[in-house]
Amino acid sequence: MKRQFGKTLQHIAALTLGVLLTLGPAAQAALNTGTGDVAGDGAALANSNDFDLSSSGALTLVKTAFQTVSGAQLSSTDTVPAGTSVDFMIYLNNESSVAINDVSIQDVLNAAFTYQTGTIKIDNSVATCGASCTPAQEQAVYAAAILTAALTDTVDLVDTASNTGVNIDAGNQNVANGQLNVAANTVLALVFTVVVP
Repeated sequence: MKRQFGKTLQHIAALTLGVLLTLGPAAQAALNTGTGDVAGDGAALANSNDFDLSSSGALTLVKTAFQTVSGAQLSSTDTVPAGTSVDFMIYLNNESSVAINDVSIQDVLNAAFTYQTGTIKIDNSVATCGASCTPAQEQAVYAAAILTAALTDTVDLVDTASNTGVNIDAGNQNVANGQLNVAANTVLALVFTVVVP
């Protein structure tokens, strides 16, 4: 039986909205925004260091999906059979010349998706896309990320990502993973596999 991928992925319709981004030890992101402080002093330059995570800002946060077997990028109008493996990719495009240290990303999966154990991968080797990534650039980011070694699913300091129930966490702000940093002028990609119900 085929399911409408768009219905199954209504969670994807709010992809960027459903992903929590945290920058620095005291910076909690609202929807599509992040804030930071200067040298641990939250009062210094209070609003001058807000990050705009829209496509026109220096940081862009995006979530997309690919068929695991073929690597084809999926859209909300695609249909896939129940039981299909799908790779979700959340990426942070750092268009700035400044490294972003202590980044945390949390994705809360719709409970209907089944996370596939041992599939979390992180890559930060691809150069920035510019203001926003084209589908071809997203494909290149995904291709680089899936070639990296899978991280443990365990919450520990051994690596920078983990899975607990429906939560996929990268970085150490929400759980006790290792610290995650994003190099200047690069794309940080987090990829993991789920099965569509």
